[in-house]
Amino acid sequence: MNYPSLFGFLISIVAIFVLFFLRGKVKNPYVRSAWRCSLLFFSMYGLILVLVFLRWKYYQMQLDTFDLNSNGTIDLAEYTKDYRNVRDKVLIGTTRNFAFMTGAALSFLLAGLAFILDLINTRFQLKNNPLKI
Repeated sequence: MNYPSLFGFLISIVAIFVLFFLRGKVKNPYVRSAWRCSLLFFSMYGLILVLVFLRWKYYQMQLDTFDLNSNGTIDLAEYTKDYRNVRDKVLIGTTRNFAFMTGAALSFLLAGLAFILDLINTRFQLKNNPLKI
């Protein structure tokens, strides 16, 4: 895991623990909506970073299978087209390098949409039955 993704993952874990610590202190239904969507954002962000890391680790393990004599280098006899394809996925890895930004953008977009829908739902529930919430 590269450093930006590692820091993003650690921030998401710490934020999830802080949000669970604050769970009982949230009484306002609108703030509760923000709490739920914040939890959704940090959970999705951490999950995206973990999935990108696991995919990159899988490619690294697949790359290690091409070293037939286990000497740590790829000799000319081991150098195949399949090896080049996997090597390019590991070395180029733009998805891994920018996962912390694209994961944050995707998580923010989905959590923002969930927040808007949750606010609308909370408003309708308060309008119909203010004692229920």
